[in-house]
Amino acid sequence: MNWFHPAFAALALGLVLALVIWWRYSLRRGIQVLSATLFISLLWLASYSGRPTWQVDFFLISDPLVVLTQTLASRAFVTAGVLAIFSIVLAALMGRVFCSHICPLGAFLEITDLAFRKKTKARANHRDYAKVRRLKFVILFVVLGATAFGINLLGFFDPISIVTRSTTTLFHPALMAMGDSLMQVARPAAQWVDWTSLAYAELHPHSFEGAFGSLFILLALVGLSTMQRRFWCRHVCPLGALLSLIGRHAPFHRRVSDACTGCDKCTRKCPTGAIEVGGKATHRSECIVCLQCQQVCTEDAIKFSFSKSDQVQDMPGPMLTRRGFTASVLGGISVGLAFKTDLTHPNTTGRPAFQPASLLIRPPGARPEPEFLSRCIRCGECMKACLTNTIQPDWYRAGVEGIWAPHLDLRHGHCEFSCNVCGQVCPTEAIRPLSLKEKQHARIGTAVIDRHRCLAWAEDRRCLVCDEICPFNAISAVRDDDHSVSMPLVHATRCIGCGTCEEACPVLGDAAIRVHNHSEMRLSTGSYIAEAKSLGYHFTGGGGIKDEVFDKPPTSPQSSDTEKDSPKSGNKTLPPGIDLDE
Repeated sequence: MNWFHPAFAALALGLVLALVIWWRYSLRRGIQVLSATLFISLLWLASYSGRPTWQVDFFLISDPLVVLTQTLASRAFVTAGVLAIFSIVLAALMGRVFCSHICPLGAFLEITDLAFRKKTKARANHRDYAKVRRLKFVILFVVLGATAFGINLLGFFDPISIVTRSTTTLFHPALMAMGDSLMQVARPAAQWVDWTSLAYAELHPHSFEGAFGSLFILLALVGLSTMQRRFWCRHVCPLGALLSLIGRHAPFHRRVSDACTGCDKCTRKCPTGAIEVGGKATHRSECIVCLQCQQVCTEDAIKFSFSKSDQVQDMPGPMLTRRGFTASVLGGISVGLAFKTDLTHPNTTGRPAFQPASLLIRPPGARPEPEFLSRCIRCGECMKACLTNTIQPDWYRAGVEGIWAPHLDLRHGHCEFSCNVCGQVCPTEAIRPLSLKEKQHARIGTAVIDRHRCLAWAEDRRCLVCDEICPFNAISAVRDDDHSVSMPLVHATRCIGCGTCEEACPVLGDAAIRVHNHSEMRLSTGSYIAEAKSLGYHFTGGGGIKDEVFDKPPTSPQSSDTEKDSPKSGNKTLPPGIDLDE
């Protein structure tokens, strides 16, 4: 692998830009630029040609809400979650500084706020929708309550998951498409100057099912920002609610001196409405330590520092009552129970076994369905990293609980035999990080031929594309007395379900050979190699059944039954010039 990657250059440029912005404007803006650059660079490196074994999921495993829900779901501490301790300590010392300095979604919402900037009166900025602010705590405890029952709702509400998935399914494909268009324009000029590497270079833009769903969510967030600045951060974000609980008594906070004139510039400027009218009192749970109040103060009366609490200036902010907390947790438990009693939930206790949709193919190394769904946070890292773009967000095959969970669309692309990146970039190990050899034994399904659509079986037309392209030699050509051409036949003990045959099938629409999740192998622990061996599978690609590919000539009235059944020919007519006695 080449030591250099374009993401390194992007990160270096981002660092230089961050330093310039820090020098010209403010430290917070510089950190935001650096954080956004690091986020994009790590997502860029999460690919087959990148550095998938690095900590490319840094932002996700630094999210304390992700670590907390995964700990509840797996009933064990997630080892990679050690990085979240940094975020917890930071919040305990400085409050919700993560929201204003590091969060990529927060930076995006600030940009949209600039686009829809409108003047807000101090009283309106602080008090409008004030009763809705407790909603983020309700969502937090609903998510935690549902997670305790094995239902993961984090993909709907966690800001890091949302921005990672949106970047994967929207911005990354759009940039790839733009780059491909530019290359098409530049190709004639490159050919004219004999720049061969550019003339023949290609980009393969990714595309995703339901990308408009991600666009709708982003537009909804932007729409909420037109109602009130950073509406999501103020009223909805469960990560912000968790950080506000951790940093409720943080020693680093806002202090206002007697030089304050009560002009309310800071109250109007505050992006979360955390400052009371008059400018002195601050709601600690709402303050994101953005320092904007300090910047706009003309009297230099506002400072942020480590100091003791002040009962006059430090107000607790909106919190749930005991009744609200109890109702939120019970609501989460109710959601969990409702999902578990739904027919599409993979629960096998107390009722007949769950039968998933036969075409629901999970990535190789995916844990058993209940555990997979409880661990997967729908971040889209595996979709971004997939070499062939076969990993797609699911929308209906596993019910509401399975929305955005990854599945394989093998008609769109096959699962590459030499790639194991999806497990390496998964932040929660919903897809196990398998070695390449282990991954090559992780059976995801079995190819099944629809004989009513297959050209050879249904129309007696010569076609053995699936046999020729199968990397495991799991398909062979066979003959019978009803067809004049050879027909493909799948040998299940050799098929790993990679979908190469399904992608290459020349039949229009749905392929005549499709991978079903029959006999899929999904292990929580243990070796796939040992499991495949114990089941008698052979995924080596060697050996196999010998093809019978010679066409049957038209039957002649003069040919005798004795000649047809001659053991010398093995019931098959040999081509001219070939004799088994030779």
